[in-house]
Amino acid sequence: MQYRKQNSKKWLSSYAFGRISILFGLIYLPIVAWAQRTEPIIYGDMNQWIVRQITESKLLGGNTKTLYTLGASDTIKGNSAYKAATNNPWGCSDTYARFMGVETATSGSVYPEKRGNGYCCRLRNVLTHIPLVDMYAMVSGTIYMGHALEPLGITAKSKPYSAIDFGVPFTKHPIALMLDYKASISNSNVIISTKNNKIEKESGHDCAIVYVYLQYRWEDKSTGKIYARRVGTAYERICASIPEWVNNHQIPIRWGNITNDKDFKDYEGLNRVKMMTKNSKGNMVAIEEVGWSLDEPTHIVLYISSSNAGVFRACEGNTLWVDNLKLVYKE
Repeated sequence: MQYRKQNSKKWLSSYAFGRISILFGLIYLPIVAWAQRTEPIIYGDMNQWIVRQITESKLLGGNTKTLYTLGASDTIKGNSAYKAATNNPWGCSDTYARFMGVETATSGSVYPEKRGNGYCCRLRNVLTHIPLVDMYAMVSGTIYMGHALEPLGITAKSKPYSAIDFGVPFTKHPIALMLDYKASISNSNVIISTKNNKIEKESGHDCAIVYVYLQYRWEDKSTGKIYARRVGTAYERICASIPEWVNNHQIPIRWGNITNDKDFKDYEGLNRVKMMTKNSKGNMVAIEEVGWSLDEPTHIVLYISSSNAGVFRACEGNTLWVDNLKLVYKE
């Protein structure tokens, strides 16, 4: 009897230890499987801004306008084209332009805004009017990885993407984009279009957007054309107001061909955005996405905007706030 009691105690002890080990394993396994690290994106904490002061032509009133773009803190006075520092990947929708020989600047659609002890970025859809030529332009607040080729001219008005060099070199393998955000999105199903330089109303609901494209690019040396295969895709539309900050929000980056995913959307497909870049000869050419792959990425395109309605089309007043941009990696 004593022998049985001792063995029962041993058995119970082993059983308890086994249950604890299994429980610990169940707790520990997801931690190991989902261990992550984050890397801040340069200037993505939104605490450093370049302030540009541009004086419009006297024909436009001669007012001085202030434009903002992400970068090492600086103030630039004078009507000159801006070129980002080599370590600064950011461009934005606030640009210096010359139309018909008249110097002007887009109305502010990108702003630093106080948040706690630092700043965030406010992106807003703004309707602008140039009275001299009676021209309207709907400008969406947008920041992106790439650079605008200033000063913008009339070609940029008719073919705006022709003035943007999309994307920057990048060879890493993130699994998600992380950011803080909130939004003020109208319930309206009316979009204002100024593609014909006047105000026209169209039906549609406008959303804010955030997307990341990882691409493997190469150039056909004989033609100078740039081709790409899509390696990674992250995309999110924000179609309703979110009044309180959502912190550490992750948008997963899906690798390879995502067209068979159950949640794949047409707007995530190839060539939905008319992206351009400079080739080896310095000429601006279209980037043609020719397929999906698991190649090593060569470039990243990160695009954040207060509108998804298209060029010079948006719901006036829609606003997106973003902060603390980071890329997430597996440990």
